[in-house]
Amino acid sequence: MFKKLFSRKSEPLKNRVEFCVSNEAYCHPDVYDVLEGREDIIVEESGCNSYCEICDYHYYALVNGEPITGDSAKKLLENIEEELKLNSIE
Repeated sequence: MFKKLFSRKSEPLKNRVEFCVSNEAYCHPDVYDVLEGREDIIVEESGCNSYCEICDYHYYALVNGEPITGDSAKKLLENIEEELKLNSIE
């Protein structure tokens, strides 16, 4: 039994990008669809992430638990890419 539990092959860790379903970035294809197509990222949707002040005024996503913002969808995608270069899970 123990052998079976510990002999599993673990999958590689992936970066996690989480979108609040109330935020504009969640529905924006320039952000969501681009990230969803990448193999190194898990894209998730969630209810409120308790970043309402950011969510009301900016495009934003949580990248590996850190809030990342942008004034436009394109800028958010650039900022997410930059965050993944600096603090990627590997």
